[in-house]
Amino acid sequence: MNDLLERHFLERTYKYLVGKIKKSLDNVDKKEVYKFLDALKSGMDDKRVTVDGAGRSLQSVLLLVSQLENTYGIRVNQVNNANLRPLRGGDIFVANSRSAKVEPEEAKIVSHARFARKKGLDVFFITANEEIKDIFENVILIKKEGYNKEYAPLGTGFEQATATLMSCIACSYYKKNPKESFDTLCKEVIQGYNRNLETLLKQDRALDAFIEIVNEYLSIENPGVVYFKGMGINDIIAKVIAIRYGHLHKNNCKDLNVVYESHWRCRRSNDLGIFLSGSGQTTQMIKYLSQAKSIGMKTFVITSYKDSKLARSNQWYKNCRGNLIISGRSIKYSYFNQALETIDEAFFPQFELNTYLTLDALLALIAKYNNIDEEDMKKTHRDKELE
Repeated sequence: MNDLLERHFLERTYKYLVGKIKKSLDNVDKKEVYKFLDALKSGMDDKRVTVDGAGRSLQSVLLLVSQLENTYGIRVNQVNNANLRPLRGGDIFVANSRSAKVEPEEAKIVSHARFARKKGLDVFFITANEEIKDIFENVILIKKEGYNKEYAPLGTGFEQATATLMSCIACSYYKKNPKESFDTLCKEVIQGYNRNLETLLKQDRALDAFIEIVNEYLSIENPGVVYFKGMGINDIIAKVIAIRYGHLHKNNCKDLNVVYESHWRCRRSNDLGIFLSGSGQTTQMIKYLSQAKSIGMKTFVITSYKDSKLARSNQWYKNCRGNLIISGRSIKYSYFNQALETIDEAFFPQFELNTYLTLDALLALIAKYNNIDEEDMKKTHRDKELE
């Protein structure tokens, strides 16, 4: 990277975030997790699963949904999904909310969980709010702790911990020995995070390019829009990262205009597209990149394979601003267009988790060197009245 201080800050931030996740996994009550695993395994044949959350917490629980589809199929839905049928006694309801406010005005997610319990569903609540244990029987508590505002502005520990936790649960509940599989995955995912840092620190040029292009679009004088694009499970990560990057703001001088839901037809030649794909082989992502190139947009690709179709297509494009390699996808193969019944084993989303952590560490670095602090970022939160 251009500045040794930047490199050291990025490395320290990344290690800090990994350390917070590891501590959360180590401290979680395994008995509560095991109850959840048992419920999911016993319900594979005939139960439905409904999930609830908001903002980044919703995206974390959607990592669970993505993998549940392997065995539950269409019997898993979000509270706000139009496909959701009336809740049915005996089914499973999963709520994920850091604050899970009870007073003075009860949060919608707590209210929804109460309703589900009244209807006879087994409710599993993941939260940092200890008061929830007095309300619901099955609570996986991610203990509240302070956080470093420089390394994790606005706090990101709960969301990253639950994203990791949900992924480990999602890839172990259906195994012959779910509890043993879960414990093994909790260790392996931390190893995967650490291996990715080694990969990153060998890519100074790509990291510099990413920081440079985001800084360019941070300028209040730049009217361009930044699009985060992904498909399937990468779409989940694109959304959570877009939420985070949308907070990069400083009154009258810095503001990152971010889009992650729809609006792709509104793209213009002076916009930036950031494309996420573990395999780099997904047809739709290659098509999105082609559409961006056709009108002269600036482009940046994040993938596990530098020789993938997506990375190679971007590499020789005149407005390519870089390719960043993030480890984690074990094979260069796109699962997105395959029917689930043709896939023998679900892959663990290490690439997606690595991407989440990497881009959050880069966000902290970009914020620091643009003098954007937590108070600046809070000003971009949507109105509480609309939540």
